[in-house]
Amino acid sequence: MNTTETRTGEVRLGTVRYVRLRRRWRWNPRKGLANLVFFIFMLCFILMAFYYSATKSQGQALGREITVEMGDTLWEIASRHYPNTDPRKPIAEIMKLNNMKTSMIYTGQVLRLPQ
Repeated sequence: MNTTETRTGEVRLGTVRYVRLRRRWRWNPRKGLANLVFFIFMLCFILMAFYYSATKSQGQALGREITVEMGDTLWEIASRHYPNTDPRKPIAEIMKLNNMKTSMIYTGQVLRLPQ
């Protein structure tokens, strides 16, 4: 049985006093509005960064473009445009960049070269 004694000394049955251990959380409109504005600003910044990076990568050729002339091979093109490297690496990059499955090239074909 719960009992509580009042100041006058009388004892009442069934009353319980609750002790609040911490302050009650309250909404602060100034901080909430500032946080909301900051969140929206950051969200817009992130979306703009994704948008501009996606549009930059689409529609632009990476590196240079050349037109294949009569008698050209990938080996000669790689040797001409990348003279101080092993031609096999640029050839692999050229094939990957141009979505080529074989090393067959044709006169007048436009090839994108890596930077």
